[in-house]
Amino acid sequence: MEYINEFHKLWIERTRQSIAFWSKQSASLEEKKKQQERLDQQKTIREGKSKN
Repeated sequence: MEYINEFHKLWIERTRQSIAFWSKQSASLEEKKKQQERLDQQKTIREGKSKN
């Protein structure tokens, strides 16, 4: 891959490391459901605030 500049190179490498780290983290189905519920609640709150 060709990088635009040094900042771009570092940013891409950090992103790849982050993806690798999180892909190794296994979450149970129950944890995933709880996380999705929290995200849905946050979305509802955000949308409620933007309508006002």
